[in-house]
Amino acid sequence: MSYAFPADLAEQVLARWHTFVARHDQPAPPLPPPACLRLILDTAFFASFSREERRDLRFVLCCAPTTVIPREGEGAVPVMRFESPRPLTPETLRSLAPAVNPTSAALLVRVPEEDSTSIACEIAGVLNVGSHLARARSGRAFYHRPSVHALLVDVRGAGDIHIYRGGIKLAMLESGRLQDQLAYSGLEFLPISDILAAGTDALRPRIQRPIPEPSRESADFEWTALLNTILCIVNGVKEHEHGGTVLLVAPGAETTLPVRTKFGVDDGPCMVTDRFIDFVNARHRLTEARATYAATGGGREGVSHLKNATFVAEEELADAADLAARLSAVDGALVLRSDLSVIGFGAEIVLDTTQRVDAFEVTGHPLRSQDWPVIDSERFGMRHRSAVRCIASAEAAAAFVVSQDGTVTFMWKQDGRLLLKRHVNTANPNMVGA
Repeated sequence: MSYAFPADLAEQVLARWHTFVARHDQPAPPLPPPACLRLILDTAFFASFSREERRDLRFVLCCAPTTVIPREGEGAVPVMRFESPRPLTPETLRSLAPAVNPTSAALLVRVPEEDSTSIACEIAGVLNVGSHLARARSGRAFYHRPSVHALLVDVRGAGDIHIYRGGIKLAMLESGRLQDQLAYSGLEFLPISDILAAGTDALRPRIQRPIPEPSRESADFEWTALLNTILCIVNGVKEHEHGGTVLLVAPGAETTLPVRTKFGVDDGPCMVTDRFIDFVNARHRLTEARATYAATGGGREGVSHLKNATFVAEEELADAADLAARLSAVDGALVLRSDLSVIGFGAEIVLDTTQRVDAFEVTGHPLRSQDWPVIDSERFGMRHRSAVRCIASAEAAAAFVVSQDGTVTFMWKQDGRLLLKRHVNTANPNMVGA
């Protein structure tokens, strides 16, 4: 296996920076000169292996030639400028990073102009980015405010570096490899469209669609919102840093899961399902009110009220999803139906551990017809091996296995084969390149 390093990551960023077309074709923000970019990534890489009070160092760098940083929409990002800038070194990053929350703030790195030959960089202050983007990427918010319009270097652990051009991820270095991901996370999960569709069909009688909106648009929103809520639960497992397995099964196929559930959940009102219905219906009422206001000019106050109600419903849904994610901390799997009903947790997968199951590793687009390589599932840990056996024997089911390091492996069955994909993108499917 050949390993990649920060210099390789820099070359990928340079190749994509000006050729990448963003959603609104907005011109690219300034990029540091190539030598400067390599220095920044080298420094961030070495700093990522530092530890602060036995924890990996996490930080975000925003790199720009000025201290006035625009958003991709309107306005500038609030900044706290240092009286005396500090040099960009691993030691400085280790000193400053613990004081700056990487989910809502970034260290501002002032760099030379793009056509400069200088490599001088300095940490000039702290940006108040806001937590909206981090919440949206993890699925805790469906919509988000415009991102910082600059180069962002997001360091999430030792050797784990994600590069953004504004809100769009361009490249990432993880586990010594340059990782490519699909532009929309929703594309990762097209193989389980039938499972998700079964969930939306079960929820449909409780959903009141807006009359002015084409039915297809409403259905697309509901499908994406359902997937986003499931990924929010998976990301909650990641954020709690204990690892876990989420088994997803279509309504009616629960009995095919070879599991013994330690903590069953009453098959009555489901907290996550109810909050999801509240959010979807709030969004649909808002859509209808906006259409009425656009057509007649009346009802402006009603639109404002419904907008706030949608925000509240979104927050309550995210809280319910987080509660469900926390259940995975108990030994065993969390079993979730695709209508968002929690069936139980602490589920033990009861299958003959000596039975061999062939698994095929997907390394590209999951729906492309390719001869995926067979991998030996026995080389995985117990959690992965159990999930492989479970999905191989179940019907209309899939699994998300979260390692303690935060990587997610997605497993599903297709054409009679057990397929798995590692390092899947579990970001909000409503966001491009998150």
